[in-house]
Amino acid sequence: MTIDGTTLPSELLVIPQPLIGFCGLDIARQSVHKSIWDAFSGTLQRKPADRDRDRAAVQYKLLPPNYEFPVAKPKRASYEWYHPKGILKRNWMLKHLHVLPSVVVLFQDIEWNDSQWTEKQVQCAAIWQALKNALQERNTRLCLVLLQKAAPLPPGEDMLAAERAASLTAACGITSKMLFILPHTEHLMGYTLRLESAFFDMTQSYYALMSKRIRAHRDQLSAAHTTLKIRHQFKLAFVAEMRQEFSPAQKHYYQAYGNLDEIRITDANCMEIKTIAGFLNYKMCRLMFKLKTPRDSINQFIIHIEKYKSCVGFKDLAFEHYAWLSTQHSVFAELFCEAIKNGLPALQTQHPGIYYQKAAEYVIKRREAAQQASETLLTDVTPGQTPSNLYTEFFGIRALKTGDPVAEQQVNVQLCELERNFNHSAAIIALLSQAMAQFKIYKCLRFRKKLAIDMAEEYLRSGDHAKALTLYSLMLPDYRQEKWSTIFSDVLLKTLRCALLSASVTDYIACSIEALSLRHHGEQKERVLLLENLWQVFQSVPPLPQAQLTPEIHALWSNSLASVKSPIQIDLDKVSDVLELYATFQQIQLNNNDVLQLQLIVRVITDVPLRIRSFHVLLADASNPQNTSYKLEALKYLCFSDLLHLRAAQQQQQQAQLLEPKAYEKNMRLEPGCYYQLMCSTEAHQFNENTQLRIVRMEALMGTDQVGALLTCSANYVRQSFRYHTRTRDLDDNLTINPICYIAPTFHLNTQTNLGHVTMMNGDPTTATTMLVNEYYPVVTTISNPYNVYLQNVYVHISVPLELRNSVFLTTDVSAGRQKLHAQIQIDVGELSAHGSNTATYYIFSLVETEIKLQQRLSYTLDVDRSGGGGGGGVATNIGPITTPNNSAETTPEHVKTVVSSSSLAAISPVQIEYLDDTRLRKSREDILTVRCSGDFKFSARFYTLNRRPLSQVYRGENFLLRANTEVLAVDELEILDSFFICDHNLVQSNYSFKRKKYTNKYRAGDQLESVIVLRTNASLQDWSTARDLERSKSDESVPSKFVSRQQKTQHQTCGHIGDAPLQQPPSAAMSKSLLAKIPTTMTIINNNPTQQQLSNSMHSDDGKLNITGPDDGAAVLPATGPDAPKSMRVIFNKALDAVQVTGHCRGFIKGVYTLDAVASTSVSAPLNPPKFGIFCIRWRRAGAKEENESKFIISGLDIAEPPLNIYCTIEEKMFVKMPMAFKVVLKNPTMHVLHMIATLAISKSDNFICSGHKQLDISIMAYDEKELVYNLYPLQVGWQELPVLTLEYNTKADPQKNDSQNALLDELVQRALPKRVFVLPPLKQLTK
Repeated sequence: MTIDGTTLPSELLVIPQPLIGFCGLDIARQSVHKSIWDAFSGTLQRKPADRDRDRAAVQYKLLPPNYEFPVAKPKRASYEWYHPKGILKRNWMLKHLHVLPSVVVLFQDIEWNDSQWTEKQVQCAAIWQALKNALQERNTRLCLVLLQKAAPLPPGEDMLAAERAASLTAACGITSKMLFILPHTEHLMGYTLRLESAFFDMTQSYYALMSKRIRAHRDQLSAAHTTLKIRHQFKLAFVAEMRQEFSPAQKHYYQAYGNLDEIRITDANCMEIKTIAGFLNYKMCRLMFKLKTPRDSINQFIIHIEKYKSCVGFKDLAFEHYAWLSTQHSVFAELFCEAIKNGLPALQTQHPGIYYQKAAEYVIKRREAAQQASETLLTDVTPGQTPSNLYTEFFGIRALKTGDPVAEQQVNVQLCELERNFNHSAAIIALLSQAMAQFKIYKCLRFRKKLAIDMAEEYLRSGDHAKALTLYSLMLPDYRQEKWSTIFSDVLLKTLRCALLSASVTDYIACSIEALSLRHHGEQKERVLLLENLWQVFQSVPPLPQAQLTPEIHALWSNSLASVKSPIQIDLDKVSDVLELYATFQQIQLNNNDVLQLQLIVRVITDVPLRIRSFHVLLADASNPQNTSYKLEALKYLCFSDLLHLRAAQQQQQQAQLLEPKAYEKNMRLEPGCYYQLMCSTEAHQFNENTQLRIVRMEALMGTDQVGALLTCSANYVRQSFRYHTRTRDLDDNLTINPICYIAPTFHLNTQTNLGHVTMMNGDPTTATTMLVNEYYPVVTTISNPYNVYLQNVYVHISVPLELRNSVFLTTDVSAGRQKLHAQIQIDVGELSAHGSNTATYYIFSLVETEIKLQQRLSYTLDVDRSGGGGGGGVATNIGPITTPNNSAETTPEHVKTVVSSSSLAAISPVQIEYLDDTRLRKSREDILTVRCSGDFKFSARFYTLNRRPLSQVYRGENFLLRANTEVLAVDELEILDSFFICDHNLVQSNYSFKRKKYTNKYRAGDQLESVIVLRTNASLQDWSTARDLERSKSDESVPSKFVSRQQKTQHQTCGHIGDAPLQQPPSAAMSKSLLAKIPTTMTIINNNPTQQQLSNSMHSDDGKLNITGPDDGAAVLPATGPDAPKSMRVIFNKALDAVQVTGHCRGFIKGVYTLDAVASTSVSAPLNPPKFGIFCIRWRRAGAKEENESKFIISGLDIAEPPLNIYCTIEEKMFVKMPMAFKVVLKNPTMHVLHMIATLAISKSDNFICSGHKQLDISIMAYDEKELVYNLYPLQVGWQELPVLTLEYNTKADPQKNDSQNALLDELVQRALPKRVFVLPPLKQLTK
């Protein structure tokens, strides 16, 4: 039995719901009855959420056949002389919630057409009468439900059902509203819901009548019946909750709570008043939360606690008062949590955890009060009553006679005995656990830590030392990090005590070492005692004598010491102020054949001496992908009293005045306040070259062989925020901390590069150091091995930068063809013996003027021996990858989880090392070779008419001039051997252009050259011939006709061949396709993948840069084919004549076009792009050199249009005065129509020439025919003379379609074709004689 103040009754905590009783259902033997019960109780295919939302809030009870209902009490006529013994009976709420139904439903299996209708009707009436008799003087509603198999027919259709229903109601004495039909068909759930609604209405009428009767009784009360007023108000509120009328219920509870103030509180009735007040407060707070007024609920609870906080009652039973306070807080916290689940927001200052924590505090006070009561009451008194007779039928009233001291004493003793059997620690731990969960939710972490410490103390008090140790260990890092020394010292000592009582060797050693720090409060003798107990554990002996330990704890220690895993790791980064460790490399960079020396500075911070078994330093090789680490042991040491002496010793070592170190002995005693310098050394060749050795951590082993503690410390030295600013105490002012040492690699190759040609100038050899465009520039690299080692597989790999891959090339082929070029080459030097050397020669060819940075990579293989040597004083032990030990999270060092990877290190040396196997490695080094490429020539090409006017458009069949200007850009002297122009097949050069110009001088930068070439085109852009067209014309057997135009021929051929280019595709596209099979691979390929970058059309170059495009439209960028054409190889023409498919003298089709322009449109949808007129080539060499080079410039042409008339003029090359000469003009009709023109010859000055011929002539030229006009001119004067002016105009009478605009075009053609003046020479001597 529990004390009334400790818990609230279960019937008070539930939500009141109307009770409905079912009779006549045999769910054990009839499945139909079972399904009906499941449908009403909500377990038939329904979820709780659906029940709460869709169905009425009622509860059902299955009544057995002989169920005994509570007997009704006799009614009182008056309450004038009635004095109740208590406020609220214990069984009243239970009776109305679980015993006395508001509605009783009788179920009977009767069909309307049952053959035994009469017998079943009589049986039903008998059962109905028995129920009425059992519920005499009760207002419980009754109803009858007939279970039938078929659904009822609509009213008025089933006469038999109506007749028998009337007979049944008459036999039972009920109305038709009390009779229901329940068909058990597939729609059972729908009928159930309708019946449930009817039952709920009947319960509402029952509780409404019940409330009316209670109010009638309340109205009969007088002012003296305060107890009855409280009782009736409570009943009214409870019934209102049954009816789900929460606002009236809250009002009645509030009135009852107010009536409690009218009762005077004494020690005798104090418990009853507080019990009822707790009931009423709980109900009010719950309804306020439900009605969404949480602030009122919290204020009500605060007022309630403040009102009854001082009502203790009997002093001997003060624990009962604290139990009541604890219960009030805990149940309110549960209400608060329920409200939060329903959507109520909470704050950090107001949440359920505060009330759970307060409830735990009152349980602690309850335990203290119970201990005091036990000391006073349970000394000599023997209880005379059993615990079952402590309380009466009313809440909060004990079964004793008022005013009997002996009886009161006996009851108090019984209550003390009950309290003594109560587990206070379990209650406190449960409440604190709930409070911690709430404080964690609302981010009150610091208060949560405090509750965790309180919980650990309760575990320690209850004897559960393991759980207490777990909680203390979890809280230690937090308080250590926050540096609350007082709190941390207290927690640390309690943790040490828990470790002692639970025989946890690991935690005891860790806490004992940390407790040696001076920051923890305590005297030196306590730390000495701790150190002595610690060494007893190291020697596998329990820390305290056997007399001070219980046998159970002593046995636990024996088992733990026997099974402990040694050594136990302790992180000194967490355990501060006990031992300081700093490690530094003596040098930050070493060679492979040097000795690695490392110093470890150790200082004991506490005031007790420590014995350390050994010191180790762990090094990580960052270049090893397996993160292999090495361990070095300190074998020698020096001791100094302060840092000044340590600094002086460092300076003496630098001046070669070495102090003699002592050998480090095991378990050497380190005195407090002294600085110990420990030395570690090993051979550097044990480690990988070209890597950084990092100090991962330092280790100090403390203890014995049986049990030991491994003190670890990270190597990250951090300057303290607040320093001593004293030379004797600041470490970084006296010692340089070097946590990284770089093992520099040794590269066994030296190179010397010679650039340029060696030429003879004035009999002396001279090297040309400046590279020129279009020149094969030699590079000679001398590779030497100055070491006493044998090197194998020596390679020199040279590559062009990615941004210059299409303009700069490499080659080692210096043959006459010189056609294979590469973006990268590799030269096999072979093997180099000790102090041997060899040379590697290659050539650079550039198409652009730029600074070329070649990437040169030297590599070789070498046999190595990585066995450890003993000359350095120690050997680094390979301990494999650094792993996390299998210890607790508190003792796991944080720094061992971080391993330096090689990818995070910056590249210190250009030497790269690759280990092929255990005995062979490959070393490589990358260098940059910079070569400046300067321009060779600056070229420009311009077109003019025959009368020296700039030309923007060319007519087919018209003669025009090409003026090629070349400027020398090279700094060094050049010898130009030859220059010539190779025109396209569609152009014709005059015989005068074939005369080669002779170059005899040496040219320097700034010198200019000029060539003039007369050209004529035989086709327009639409009729531009390709190599494929030429082959077709040769194979065509049809007789050519001059009356069929070239355009018609082209279209006819295009339509007549299957697989050729479509109609909308120009002939140049067909040429591009034919090149795939016709053109050989001896052409320049700039881009191996034409889908990534298309090359632009050629324009005339103004800076000497070569251009490469297709022969017609720039789309013929072809990939190299065959096994000899890898992706990095380029093929380029060495001779300009090889780049042309020759069809005549200095004439032909261009196979490939050189370009370095950016990406431009090369689409075949633009047929009007200017064609390529040809290649201008300059053959040259350096002065005094033998190697010849060619600079080739592609000349883009102009737009070519169809002329209305072609005009050709023929005149003597030299004219002499008074000597006749022929002036012939040929007029050619290129159209399909007959031309009618008038030719007029006018002499501007009559004294210049004497002219014979037709001065005016009507001309008719047939289609594709020509007409010659011949005049004889007789010059009269010497010098520049104006020629007679020939004018042509259309004969509009013969051809009326011609107009003035066409005459203007005809006049322009005449002006372009005919010369304006000539130079007349004096007469020849033989003529004058």
